Amino acid sequence: MAIVHTYDLTAATGKADYLASALEMLAEAVKSIAGSQGATVLRDVKEPQHFLFLEFWADEASRKEAGSQLPKAIMGQIMGSVTGAIGMADYDRIAG
Repeated sequence: MAIVHTYDLTAATGKADYLASALEMLAEAVKSIAGSQGATVLRDVKEPQHFLFLEFWADEASRKEAGSQLPKAIMGQIMGSVTGAIGMADYDRIAG
């Protein structure tokens, strides 16, 4: 079954645009990984330092295999831009 893996991120003070750019680059990179069905980046209208990153996968196995294929430099940019814990969750994709 198709799944959506989500990341809930908050940018550190002054890093929201930098985080937005890094997440856009990550979304592009995810598209080329086997089993990927794309990615979406969302930015909160009321709290522009708050982001959701959604990865769409054919199945759990392809999502797990993708971890080693993610660009380390982009991941470093993301980790250097966030504050607090990154929330993660998995959802079964019902529609859309």
